[in-house]
Amino acid sequence: MVKLAQFRQTGRFVKKITNKSNFNILLKSQTDGSFNINVEEPEQEASKDNFIDISIADLIAYVSERVIEKIDEGARASVPGSLASLLPTSALGGDESVLDKLAQAAIADDNFVATLPWQVQDLVKRRVSEFYREQRMLEKKDALAKIDFARSQKLIAMSAPLLSDMATALRRSADTLEVTSSKSGTSRPLLFLDQDMAQEIETAIVDDEITPILGDITQFNKDNGWGKLKIEDGTKTVSFSIPSDILPTMKQILIDNMKRDLVYLQVYFVRDRSGEIVRMIPVGIIPTPTR
Repeated sequence: MVKLAQFRQTGRFVKKITNKSNFNILLKSQTDGSFNINVEEPEQEASKDNFIDISIADLIAYVSERVIEKIDEGARASVPGSLASLLPTSALGGDESVLDKLAQAAIADDNFVATLPWQVQDLVKRRVSEFYREQRMLEKKDALAKIDFARSQKLIAMSAPLLSDMATALRRSADTLEVTSSKSGTSRPLLFLDQDMAQEIETAIVDDEITPILGDITQFNKDNGWGKLKIEDGTKTVSFSIPSDILPTMKQILIDNMKRDLVYLQVYFVRDRSGEIVRMIPVGIIPTPTR
């Protein structure tokens, strides 16, 4: 949190945190039996001296969008269509998936998730947190555009292992982990992890550098930015997740480029501990070479 506060004000952060480098980030004492960790910070005053005028919650959403994989098509398809019968009448109709409709109903009614079968409750909570991140990223996309490739690289290289450290709580003592932002008594989720997701990010390593890669897109969800790309001359298929703040600008370019055999993406590779590529985080598209 301190490093994110530093980045928000100056566009950079120090490696070692001391009393002098702490920007008034405080941990609020827990109550007995609670596993909540409450972080408080003073309201940031708008100033021409700030690097970027957004909240720390916005920055948490920014790095989560890049480090945490979006819900894939397999998970979406696993939600039974019969669950649509549990939706309020106002949520019926439209082209959204059953999962998206369930998540929207959960946003409208805090008690809705408890009425669902336990097998899908965590998935719906995860999709709700994605919705709120998407909303934040779209609202702040102009401000977030100030984070150039070089700064983004440093921010992700710093944040990825720390998000992984957060997930260690799910090894034994917890089933789920949720990061929320509260303002004026209203709480909104930014990140939701279950044990399977935590295991994936605990063992995943995000490259420090961006890599250009040619590939053939075989799947793409234009609504949430999840897809699959064939690389290494079609011998390997890797999933990818496009962050919500750049999805609107990348989406149409990506769709147009899918009409060609190959798309030239700028990506962060996410690897397992053996160094094998397990997924990608696209952050840009460049012209496909003619040769």
